[in-house]
Amino acid sequence: MQSEALPLFVDTQAAARLLGVSKSFLEKSRFMRDPDAPPHVIFGRSAVRYSTAALLNWAAAREVRHRGRDKARPNEGVTSK
Repeated sequence: MQSEALPLFVDTQAAARLLGVSKSFLEKSRFMRDPDAPPHVIFGRSAVRYSTAALLNWAAAREVRHRGRDKARPNEGVTSK
């Protein structure tokens, strides 16, 4: 999905597709009130929606970067007796 074509808010199914996770992951995260879950908004009594900007920020904050293999690691080459 391209960010310029995204609506301001999406339902749970669309949020799951955008993030590449299951709908049940989002539902369980809401039910368990997981503080690390994507933020959501409730309109009225039961209309759960996700801000697309918040979803993209949530996903970007979870990016994992690994160190390069060419960098020396602590204790590399040290053998214990």
